[in-house]
Amino acid sequence: MSRWTGKSVKYLATRAAVRLLGAVGIHPRSWAPAPPKLELLKPLDEHTRSRLLSMYRSEPQLGADGQPHPIGNVAGMSPEEGMTIYDLCLAAKPKATLEIGLAFGYSTLYFLAALAKNKQGTHTAVDPLQSSIFFGVGALLAKTSLKENGLKPDSFELIEERSDRVAVDLARAEAKFEVIFIDGNHRFDDVLTDFYLCAPLCAIGGYVILHDMWMSSIHTAAGFIRTNRSDFEWRPSDAGNLAVFKKVAEDQRDWRHFRSFKMFGDQG
Repeated sequence: MSRWTGKSVKYLATRAAVRLLGAVGIHPRSWAPAPPKLELLKPLDEHTRSRLLSMYRSEPQLGADGQPHPIGNVAGMSPEEGMTIYDLCLAAKPKATLEIGLAFGYSTLYFLAALAKNKQGTHTAVDPLQSSIFFGVGALLAKTSLKENGLKPDSFELIEERSDRVAVDLARAEAKFEVIFIDGNHRFDDVLTDFYLCAPLCAIGGYVILHDMWMSSIHTAAGFIRTNRSDFEWRPSDAGNLAVFKKVAEDQRDWRHFRSFKMFGDQG
């Protein structure tokens, strides 16, 4: 029996296409994006679906200043990616979820929709640039979503501070999360730092998800995790732009431990 799952083959094929285009000087984000598969949003509640449809139509969204702001597609999330997170949260029924990088609030809406569907849990978002670069758009959308879905105000918390500092504070508070989404600073060292600091915050059986696997920095960090962190197992996903890792044990590595690793898509 082949050791490749259909999802694995699909993922590696996508990576091969990305590298081929890169070799001839075509940046992946310069592709003409395919129309979002908006039919995937049908399982969502009417309020969340309406908000997301507006965002996928690139309509300006209100900020904390009460003015509409263009949101573009730089800090977005596809319906495939969002619904992967939504479905994972429905299955895991997390008591608490954590998100590094709120931005314009795409992923947050999926998290809060799952929270409302499960009728339990809290969501924490960390973003030091929410009020400046993102004009408070994501935070306002989150607060609106809470009201529309009948959730308590304390079901969502925004922490406008650097993720490394917040992770240390959360560890000292002995906080635990069942789903952690890392989508902050996309430099390799920042991504690996976010994972390293968030891994102890993840409960056994919980998940850590990396976003934007089309980027070499994220791809390389995922390669390190898959090779060196036996306390986390990679789980194939239909959304190839996400790397999903399930925490299966506590980290028991020797202080001398290190295994040479390849980029994520090069691993068998």
